[in-house]
Amino acid sequence: MIKSKEVKSKYAAVCTALSEKKIKDALNQIQQLVIESHHGDLIDAHYNLEFTYKNILKYTVEGISDPERQKVYNHLIKDVYSLADKIYMTLLTQHSSDQCYQLRREFSKSTFEKIHNDYFKTLDKAELKRDANISQQADSQLQQQSETIFNWLWSSSIVSSAEKELIKGIFFNRQVYWYNKALFVSAITLSLLRSFSSEYISLLLDLVKHPDDQISARALTGLLLALYKYDSRLPLYPDLYTRLFMLAEEKGMNTLIQSVTIQLIRTRETEEIAQKLHDEIIPEVAKMQPKITEKLDLENLLNDNMMDDKNPEWKDFFEDSPNLINKLEELTQWQLEGSDVFLATFKLLKHFSFFNNIPNWMVPFFPTHPEVESALMNERDTFKNSDLLNKLAESRFLCNSDKYSLILSIPHMPDMQKDLMGNMFAAEINQMAEIEKDEANLQAHKSKLVISNQFIQDLYRLLKLHPQKNQLNDIFGQRMDFHNKWFFSQSMAESDTFREIGEFFFKKNYFEDALEIFIKILKKDAGAKDIIQKTAYCYQKLQKYDEALKHYLKADLMESGNWLKKKIALCYRHSNKTEKALEYYKEAEKIAPNNLHTQASIGACYLELGNYEEALKYYFKVEYLDQGNPKAGRPIAWCSFVLGKFDQAEKYYHKLLLATESKHDLLNLGHVLWCKKQRKEALAYYQKSIRCKDNSPEEFFESFSTDSKHLLNHGVDQADIPIMLDQIRYSLEE
Repeated sequence: MIKSKEVKSKYAAVCTALSEKKIKDALNQIQQLVIESHHGDLIDAHYNLEFTYKNILKYTVEGISDPERQKVYNHLIKDVYSLADKIYMTLLTQHSSDQCYQLRREFSKSTFEKIHNDYFKTLDKAELKRDANISQQADSQLQQQSETIFNWLWSSSIVSSAEKELIKGIFFNRQVYWYNKALFVSAITLSLLRSFSSEYISLLLDLVKHPDDQISARALTGLLLALYKYDSRLPLYPDLYTRLFMLAEEKGMNTLIQSVTIQLIRTRETEEIAQKLHDEIIPEVAKMQPKITEKLDLENLLNDNMMDDKNPEWKDFFEDSPNLINKLEELTQWQLEGSDVFLATFKLLKHFSFFNNIPNWMVPFFPTHPEVESALMNERDTFKNSDLLNKLAESRFLCNSDKYSLILSIPHMPDMQKDLMGNMFAAEINQMAEIEKDEANLQAHKSKLVISNQFIQDLYRLLKLHPQKNQLNDIFGQRMDFHNKWFFSQSMAESDTFREIGEFFFKKNYFEDALEIFIKILKKDAGAKDIIQKTAYCYQKLQKYDEALKHYLKADLMESGNWLKKKIALCYRHSNKTEKALEYYKEAEKIAPNNLHTQASIGACYLELGNYEEALKYYFKVEYLDQGNPKAGRPIAWCSFVLGKFDQAEKYYHKLLLATESKHDLLNLGHVLWCKKQRKEALAYYQKSIRCKDNSPEEFFESFSTDSKHLLNHGVDQADIPIMLDQIRYSLEE
């Protein structure tokens, strides 16, 4: 008997082969699965497809002209995909122990029509019981029926036309509560994340135009995730992508798609934000000890890391565009913008039995939910306050899953903590409500974006935190590189969306993704000055200095400036072309004579070229211009040593060692003292250097060997060097 893991592996191989147009490979893989299924219909379907493909190959080789060949070829690929889907579902329904396929086996004993009719009967009864004030019992029964529909939608993927119409009818029936409709959209999304269904994608395209934002926002999010996952299939379904293109052309829809896409991309930083929170809660984790990587620490000469700065003349692309996310720098700002800042906090509160059911991870929060009413049954006025619960339901700062976690945790708190938290929470909710009110008009589609973002966060928690997450398909483990998807480039080709997403990637320092987009933009607009500069910067950050230099030089021809000159010089330095680097730093110096970074860089170039006199002049200037920065003393001390100005070198090394003991400074002071004939004192500093925690004998002796030429230049006898080294080795044994 074939194992589920093997079925999934072979199915994935089939889909990969088909996306690469390797049809024979796909048919060979399918044949093995067909045999395992023992289904005559599937075996016949495979035989017919292979027969058809062999004929296509034969006619092509014989050169027979057929204007419909490409159409037939595409239809064949579509049919092979469909057969693979059927076999995949059949085998897993037979053999898999995953919850989804256990449900499929249970539902095989019933029909969706019966489930549909039972749901509406329960809905009618619930309304009657609500009128008779038996709401909790009514809601519990309706909740069970809603979960049944959720499970059917989630576990199904091959849906008949009749079933699709029944499903669609639920969404447009005013009798069905909005939160149940929203839950059913989640089920369809989860189903699509598991397996392809053109019927479900078509249904989501219908629901994107639903009059209720709670439904349409979730439908658009689910649709984008499905299109991302099945991008290679979409050209085979012209009716679907035609509808998609028409949708993108509707007023405001392009902007909405762009904004939801950025929300999906932003999930890439969720773990990073969680880690940042953790680091701030535990300060010891956040402390970063400075790591000295260069003997003279030249790269860290200045307080500001100016070598990696972005061009200060670039216009903040997000400044004038209310449709895009503002700069994300602080946690509070992340929270205001909808970033997922609470994952680390609430992932510990998913142990309640409520979360044993997958539908409960995706249900929107509403105050009359049976579990909410049950959790607050014995609580005091603070949490019985309907106004507070309504504001909690409306708040965008917590996703639905976390709102349920919060409420379910209340009965387990000490009374004093409940009162304190209740009062603080009420004040916080009111404050957040005011913030949301102030922001309400700042962005079009604000309501839909809030709903979409919470839906994404609910889905993220389900796929990342559920105990059976290995049975689910984690779409968030992928790059979210929508810009590389066929459907996205086709539907957004004539808009500014690519530029805006590229700017988002650039602002978030995702330079590889930003570069891919900027390259595409330059193919259409080769003279876009800012894009050329940013393309160069991306190459630089990716350490592709030759490409970076090429673009920086092109930008320099269009509009020169201090920033560009320094970037060109930096790339030349990384390419070991120090003389060219010095040339451009000198040009930058003419533009800004007292720029610290430029002065330090010129000094570094002269040092690399062995012109220590000139280097010393520039480092003295840096010291003068930035008197609060002691790091200028290190290259001054080294240049002084190399030039034989030993008293000056000794003075600076002592000053440096008063601030912090560096293995390099200790070694170099030893050199200075030896050249001053103070051999005993030199040995003491050598011993201190080799015993530094961040040093090792191998590193020490390698550095010593490199520096020995300077010792010889200053009169140290070559025969004395191995004697000194052996003295140091013996001292290690003491």
